Amino acid sequence: MLKKLSGLILYLLITLLVITIYLDQPAVLEKWEMAIFDKMFQLKGKRDIPGDIQIIAIDDVSLQFVEKWPWHRNRLAELLEKVAQQQPKVIYLDIPFSDNPVEDSLGYTKMLADQIKKAGNVILPYRYSFSDYSISGVPLPDYIKRNTFINIDDPSKFGEYPPLTAGNVYPPTKLIAESAYRLGFFGVSFDRDRYVRSEPLILKYAGEYLPSASFTVVQSYLDISPSKINVNVGKSIDIGLRKIPIDENGRMRINFNGSSGVFRTISANDILSDTIGKRELTGKIAIIAFTATGSIELYSTPVCQAMHGVEITANAIENVIHNHFLMGFGTSGTVNLLLILMMGTFAAIILPRISLLYRIVVLGLSLFLMANLSFVLFTSFDMEIKIFYPMIMILFFMIASPTIKTHSEAGETTDDEEIDYEELLAGTPITGVVTVPENSGTPTRTAIQPRGNQKVETRTMPINEEGNELLVGAENFGRYRVIDTIGKGAMGMVYKGLDPAIDRPVALKTIRLDNIVDSRDVLELKERLNREAKAAGKLSHPNIVTIYDVGEEQSLQYIAMEYLEGQTLEALINSGYNWDYKTLCKIMIQICEALDFAHEHGIVHRDIKPANIMVLENDRVKVMDFGIARFDSSNMTQSGTALGTPNYISPEQLKGKKVDRRSDIFSLGVVFYEILTGKKPFKGDTISALIYSILHTSPPPPSEINLEVPRIFDKIIAKALVKDPDLRFQTAREMADILRKLI
Repeated sequence: MLKKLSGLILYLLITLLVITIYLDQPAVLEKWEMAIFDKMFQLKGKRDIPGDIQIIAIDDVSLQFVEKWPWHRNRLAELLEKVAQQQPKVIYLDIPFSDNPVEDSLGYTKMLADQIKKAGNVILPYRYSFSDYSISGVPLPDYIKRNTFINIDDPSKFGEYPPLTAGNVYPPTKLIAESAYRLGFFGVSFDRDRYVRSEPLILKYAGEYLPSASFTVVQSYLDISPSKINVNVGKSIDIGLRKIPIDENGRMRINFNGSSGVFRTISANDILSDTIGKRELTGKIAIIAFTATGSIELYSTPVCQAMHGVEITANAIENVIHNHFLMGFGTSGTVNLLLILMMGTFAAIILPRISLLYRIVVLGLSLFLMANLSFVLFTSFDMEIKIFYPMIMILFFMIASPTIKTHSEAGETTDDEEIDYEELLAGTPITGVVTVPENSGTPTRTAIQPRGNQKVETRTMPINEEGNELLVGAENFGRYRVIDTIGKGAMGMVYKGLDPAIDRPVALKTIRLDNIVDSRDVLELKERLNREAKAAGKLSHPNIVTIYDVGEEQSLQYIAMEYLEGQTLEALINSGYNWDYKTLCKIMIQICEALDFAHEHGIVHRDIKPANIMVLENDRVKVMDFGIARFDSSNMTQSGTALGTPNYISPEQLKGKKVDRRSDIFSLGVVFYEILTGKKPFKGDTISALIYSILHTSPPPPSEINLEVPRIFDKIIAKALVKDPDLRFQTAREMADILRKLI
């Protein structure tokens, strides 16, 4: 049970690990999360936007033809007058004005203040310093206080979702500030990597909550009164019918429209020289800012390494007036956690049930679809979906998948197995381990669903039936104690036993002798079983089942052998198991090595078939059932007697000719063909038809049955299935060497 749940447990542990990392949000991973969206911004390119935001740039040309920077305030008053004559709806004068006695004494400060008041629509910024609390005891001046947020859903929530806090604010000189229509704070918000991706909209100072300059520009442009502005702490700011999404610190994620140069920029020199049309700025937002070489307001953003602060402000203003927000920003962390948990749970339930190849395909496809879906939603619908941590989880799943076995590989058993009627017909006993359902009073066998969609009727046959098939009360075979029934063949039963002398589990294979009337047959069967023990007992190889002992109990002859936990090739083939060709080659090489070792010791197996090949953990192989093997050095030759399972028997064996190692190679070729295609190469509705097929027909190449099979396997199998033994591989090692080269 634990093996069956190992995949589920591992995937759930990975999910919990990713959730823990997500909650901790280490700086390195958060940097990667932000880098993903930065890349999507860059791939998104420039967006065509309306021309309702114009930048009046005091640029290098203006400094060359007008005046060197800094300009006197009378020159700025002249520029402001020219801009105001264009009748823009809002003017944002993005230049700081501190106290300057020289400018005051020359009357330039008053000239600028008078022009600001005359325009009647000028917004001015003021700066602030960061702090965890306000350090100034000076109350806010009226020209700042009249612009505060007044409608806040629950001010107590600011304790849980604190906005930026100013230690002090630095408004323009009083004469200029009092002339302005509105004021708002200006300041950038840096992420951990010193990139600017958000615009702070709320600033806490002296117990008041102040709007940013960009927000104030929008408010003035849309003619929204303070009473129609509502702050939903940690969620949004409602301005008229617009709902601005904000994070827990009162910041709006900027949906950049492209790199520098997206917004139309007019040189201040062109304004002063009257070289632009008289209606270029009418009804628009005009932003006057210093952008010439030497400007210190250059910031790294997702779309540009050195973007002017005025362009960042312009992007933020455009986002609000055009409802061009990034949807999904500020989404609750609970939602992201649920997404990770749901994906992890789904993977934990589904992935352990499918093969490694399909696992990798599903995970790779999920990764591809997630990345592409996120990009499409971002570029086409401005939806920001956080995918970095789910992608990490998928990558962890892909790394862990090769270590997880499917339920069938981990030892998951069906209630029943298919009855092998060919085996019953051939009269060969079963060797090895057949798994029995847990907590089952009566072990049963059912048909395993074959490849494809063909349905098979389920047949159930109790193993422990009343009558001669029972142990007849026996609890021991010699010194071996019987623990459980693990298999049944035509000639007897296979039990799980225990050697109490060394506390070692064993498989006890039996042949019933009490149902045989002819005493000569009894002697022949005893001799056959002893021959199996003698043949296999002299073979010590990691890929051959180990024989420990042989004996007789009541009317049963038994062999004690190595107890194996695994699945036969027959069960794996019938279940439609999907092999990767490297693993398949390794399995075939092990079989070849086992047979080559036996052949070198003068033993021919004579009954190679999938049911006699056990695949253990880590794809280790054990070849079983040497019960009908013959000794080249003995006089117990079985000439004229065809032993073995009909589907896998060699032509010379069917003809009653002398059998040698090449007969096993033919049978191995049949097994190899069946693994690759899921079908037996020789078929017949009757035994006679089957024998005729083996003797006279050649099967189609495996690559014609299964198009995924490499053609090199066609040549290997064709040489193994040649009717003439002299034309086949002469040793199993020859086949193994070719398979090694393939690997």
